[in-house]
Amino acid sequence: MLTLSFDKFPVLETERLILRAISQDDVVAMFHQRSRKELMEYISIPLLQSKKEAEDLVKNYQFLFEQKISISWAITIKGNPEMIGTVGYPRISKENYRGEIGYSLDPAYWGKGYMNEAVADVLKYGFDNLKFHRIEAVINPKNKASVNLALKHGFVKEAYFKDYTFFEGAFWDTEVYSLLASDYR
Repeated sequence: MLTLSFDKFPVLETERLILRAISQDDVVAMFHQRSRKELMEYISIPLLQSKKEAEDLVKNYQFLFEQKISISWAITIKGNPEMIGTVGYPRISKENYRGEIGYSLDPAYWGKGYMNEAVADVLKYGFDNLKFHRIEAVINPKNKASVNLALKHGFVKEAYFKDYTFFEGAFWDTEVYSLLASDYR
């Protein structure tokens, strides 16, 4: 079984970004991002309704890391500590050496390559440090930007599930993409 040996939160650095722990300093940005329909359009999670919900979400990210259940980073641009998005492994199956990557980015930063840069580093960390055998991306097929990002990083579409998730009175289709460690190398 996979062992997550987090002693302290790993800070990752790319050419333009710092990926760091999500903290209470991010509550306002978290609320701003997760309360916007534009950002959450393809994610079957209810919009945040209050700063208290954002605070609870931040605490949950911290708890899941402390309990070695999952890991998610705040995405920041070098020189600016404000969180512009999140990326990480919200679901990890230790017994199967598998992680599910998830990501979101404030629409003000779309189209600048930031998520591409963040995902590249988080994939490297997942395979090299966490020792995943497989990383999955579970994507709403209408989210073409997310599909293209997964394909750009070598993910392969494995499944299409019709009416897989019931959310806000409607059934949503879901696609599953995967990347194996042997294909990543």
